[in-house]
Amino acid sequence: MASTTRPLTRQWSWAEAEERGSIAGMRLTAWFYRLCGRRLATLFILPIVTYFFLTDRRGRRASHRYLSRLHAWADGRAALGHPPGLYDSFRHYWEFGLTTLDRVGFWTDHADRFTITFHGREHFTSLIEERRGAILLGAHLGSFDALRALADRWAITVNVLTTTRHAARINRVLRELSPRAAVRVIEIDPISNRSVFELKACLERGEFVALLGDRVAPGPRTRAVEVDFLGGRAAFPPGPFVLASRLDCPVLLMIGVRVGPDAYEVFAEPFAERVTLPRAERNARLHELVDAYARRLEAYCLKAPYQWFNFYDFWGEEASP
Repeated sequence: MASTTRPLTRQWSWAEAEERGSIAGMRLTAWFYRLCGRRLATLFILPIVTYFFLTDRRGRRASHRYLSRLHAWADGRAALGHPPGLYDSFRHYWEFGLTTLDRVGFWTDHADRFTITFHGREHFTSLIEERRGAILLGAHLGSFDALRALADRWAITVNVLTTTRHAARINRVLRELSPRAAVRVIEIDPISNRSVFELKACLERGEFVALLGDRVAPGPRTRAVEVDFLGGRAAFPPGPFVLASRLDCPVLLMIGVRVGPDAYEVFAEPFAERVTLPRAERNARLHELVDAYARRLEAYCLKAPYQWFNFYDFWGEEASP
């Protein structure tokens, strides 16, 4: 069955954990980053990461489950080098902490300090030259905030869609960190009609619409498409592809992975020139699109195994609390 409704209890921790002091923590980390620089800020976040690792029992289990699946996956043994243990889960958390620290760097007008290698720049160049907007589809893998550097360096505007209820607060924080930022956060339900006309106007101005495709928002009306992912059935949201069909625009897959201190590789690849969802084939077509996305996400998990940041029961294997 291509489409299903996933209960809220099986999506426990990402919606709950996502807001664990993230906005206040971002302000505090930004203050320390500006005051002491990146090197000392790295030491500053070590006890924070350690605290979350020690107190987040569900997250630790989710991390180990993901890393174990990846190790058992084709080429996963080579990507990790050994069966994952407790240290590997801590490294998973540590990579998240470093990426979060880099996020502050991207948003405090220090983006020019990052060495960023872009792969697939030509796919952007052609769209920018033609003043055609597109959807940038990412994942909770590496840093999507490399869009900040991309927007600055290529003089483009990026509208980042979120399903959280804190878009206005996030925008205020981002404006505090970088008043001239050409990126804004918009709260939207991708499967509703709300804001579609506004987004169409953005695309017609040659702007980009960015969103992540690897988390199903919890809620009674949530629909999900289940596909194989790292050897198990996992739920992904159809919303990004429904939105793409309504906006009638190209879709580019974009992933930015951390490769060292202040160094990233950003990969952009064409995903679909247009997304069409004929009524008679809608479910089958959505399944094809989500499956194609999951295959590419698997490939990037192999490339950066410790940088897929979904610390919750992604495969729905735990009993409901």
